[in-house]
Amino acid sequence: MSAFEPDDSRYVGRQVRVIRARRGISQQVLADRAGLSRGAIAKYENGERPVDSRRTLLALASALGVTITDLTGHEQEKLDPAAAGFHMAVPEVEIALWTAGNTTDAAPPRPMDELSTAAQRAAELRIACDYAALGPMLAPMLTDCYRHTQDATGADHERAWDVLSTVAHTTAAALKARGYGALSWTAAQEAENAARNIGGTAALAATAFARSQVLLSRPGCLPAALDHAEGTADKIAANVHTVGEIETYGMLHLQASLVVAALGGDPEPHLDEAAEQAARLADARPGSSILRNPTFGPANVALWRISAAMERREPGQVLALAPKLSPDDLPAEGRRAQYFVEIGRAHAMQRNYRDSLYALLRAEHTAPQHVRNMVHVRELVAHMMRTARRDLTTGDLGRLAQRVGVVPS
Repeated sequence: MSAFEPDDSRYVGRQVRVIRARRGISQQVLADRAGLSRGAIAKYENGERPVDSRRTLLALASALGVTITDLTGHEQEKLDPAAAGFHMAVPEVEIALWTAGNTTDAAPPRPMDELSTAAQRAAELRIACDYAALGPMLAPMLTDCYRHTQDATGADHERAWDVLSTVAHTTAAALKARGYGALSWTAAQEAENAARNIGGTAALAATAFARSQVLLSRPGCLPAALDHAEGTADKIAANVHTVGEIETYGMLHLQASLVVAALGGDPEPHLDEAAEQAARLADARPGSSILRNPTFGPANVALWRISAAMERREPGQVLALAPKLSPDDLPAEGRRAQYFVEIGRAHAMQRNYRDSLYALLRAEHTAPQHVRNMVHVRELVAHMMRTARRDLTTGDLGRLAQRVGVVPS
């Protein structure tokens, strides 16, 4: 295998074929179970068509009785040197969550002001998709927060719970993004527990968002993912007043829109509600909680509208909506990268691979740690490597394929 030939084991269809053979089932049986055609299964397995939608990926995993990771080979991402700092920190994060601060390290926690500042910095790093810098911060912050919740009194006690809810939410979001779904769920539970200690509307919304995100990546869990987003939004709607509450509540509706699209439904009601909430932000009062989601706003609603169209496999709609949104209006690197990824996926669905590659390269430049870990990007790059002309595979596409792990470095 040359440096620019794709490794046949590194695309989803190949894994589908291997697991199907182990199960001893035919392509037709798998197609019937997944609600797809036998011809589509054959094209996925032969590498003629990328598995380029969440709905298809979930359907295949469910039909084969495996996890998404079994099909995508997420473990390869952990070899990326840029992500090593985060992955090395995960065992300590796990201990911090399990022990709730009850460890042999008897050092006193940082002062609340310092801890609050660190929590807000961590949230900024997570939004910027700088996981390498974020990872080592998480376990010490969690431990310090737990100790303050146990020892502080009066207003400081409530503040400690608020900071803990923020740190736990940041931890849950980062773990989910890096492929640690089960541990992300544990962190979300800790964020919810903190929220219930202070009655935090924003924290409850953020927790439901995190849980719905984890469920969205699991076969057979779409109804539960929708229930977490919609159900929590309904429960807290009457108590949404401050900037942070509007931001996190609005994100719940955006999440619900994506799940509805994945289920084949109409995401517009949730997108419209999110747009109404975004319009409230200018006149909303600040709250006392430090938990916020500053990425929420009109531009982010427009981005999720594009993502929902992509989820419904409507590339023409994606490419019609994209020029109406300037990526410069999106307030975070991860969101801007997502904008270009969706454009790249849409062009690829229309077999316009040069424009697709250009969009994916812009996405990677914007948020490299985030984009190199995206299943859809790897699958699409692998497909282009199998079908593109030689001059493309040895140029920008070949180098991108190396960086996302499609071909050996």
